[in-house]
Amino acid sequence: MASLHTVISVIGSLNVDLVTRTSRVPSAGETLTSESFDIGFGGKGANQAVACARLSQTHSQAIEGSFADIEVRMVGAIGDDQFADEFLKSLQGDGVNTSSIQRISNQKTGVAVIIVESQNGENRILFSPGANYAVPAINLLHDDVSVALFQLELPLHVVLRNMKEARDRGIDIILNPAPASKLPDDAYKGLNHLIMNETEAAILSGISPPTSWDDIAATFVQKGVQNVIITLGAEGVYYQTAYRHARSNPGKLIPARKVEVVDTTAAGDTFVGGYAVAAARSKATPKIGAFDIDVAIDFAIDFANRAASKTVQKKGAQSAIPWLDEIPGV
Repeated sequence: MASLHTVISVIGSLNVDLVTRTSRVPSAGETLTSESFDIGFGGKGANQAVACARLSQTHSQAIEGSFADIEVRMVGAIGDDQFADEFLKSLQGDGVNTSSIQRISNQKTGVAVIIVESQNGENRILFSPGANYAVPAINLLHDDVSVALFQLELPLHVVLRNMKEARDRGIDIILNPAPASKLPDDAYKGLNHLIMNETEAAILSGISPPTSWDDIAATFVQKGVQNVIITLGAEGVYYQTAYRHARSNPGKLIPARKVEVVDTTAAGDTFVGGYAVAAARSKATPKIGAFDIDVAIDFAIDFANRAASKTVQKKGAQSAIPWLDEIPGV
C-alpha cells in the first residue's frame, strides 16, 4: 500500500436510509401507493465519508486496497441491531477506515425515513438519531488528522468540543451545518471552511429572506470564518473568502452544471466530500501566497460540482456517489 499523506476524519452520523419513491407527497390523512421502497446506508457523516473515499480513489484502487494519498476515517456510532455489521462492511468496501466507529449496546442505529418525489427528484427526510446521540463528548480526533469534517447530526456539544480540539491543534476544519441550527459565535472562530445551502445560510446568518450573499457571507467572515461556500442549486455555488472580504472584493458565483436530475438525496453530501478531498490535497501542497486562495477554491468547487452532478443523475444515497474515475474531466 502506498504511504498515506493526508487523513480526513469525518465526525458525524451513521443512519440506515428507508427510502420511498412516490409521484407526489400525500396530503394529511391521505394514503398513496408508492412507486418503490429501498433500504440503504446513509447519514450525513457516513455519506460524506463515502464521498471523500470514493472521490479520492478509483473503484479498482478500493478493491485492491491501494490507496493513493488520502485516508478517510469515519468517527461516530452505530447500535447493536441487525443493521450494524452490514453497515460496517459497506463502508469498508468503499475504502473508509471504520476503526473509530463505536458500537453502542442497547441502542438502535440511526434511521432516516426519506420520501423522494420521482417527478422532480426532491426529497423530504425524517431523522431518528438512535446511537448517534450516544457519541460521547470527548476528543475523537487522532494525532495524524489533517482535515476534520463536521455536520450537525451529532449532539451539538460533541461537535463543538471536537471543533475546538481541531482548532487548538491546527487541523483544518470543514463544517457543513446541516440540519441548520444556531451556533455560538465561538464556533466560527478559526473555521477554515463553512459549506451550506441557501436555507442554512439564511438561518445561521439571521438574514431571512436572503437579500445579498455578500452581506450573508460578511456575517460569517466577521466572526472568523476564512472561506464561506453557499450552494444555490441550479444557480450554482457562491463563495467569499476572508482575504477577498478584507480587500472589499465581492464574492464569486460559479455556475452549476446542467444535468437531468433524478434524485437529489446525497448531492449535498457528495459536494461536501468532493470539496473536502480537494481541500485536503491543497493543504498537502506547499502554498505560494494568499493570491492562490481563489484558484484553490475555484478548483475545489469545480471538482465538487462535477461530482455532485453525477450523483443527482442516479437514485439512492451512498449508492449514487461516484468514484474518482467516473467524474468527467478527471
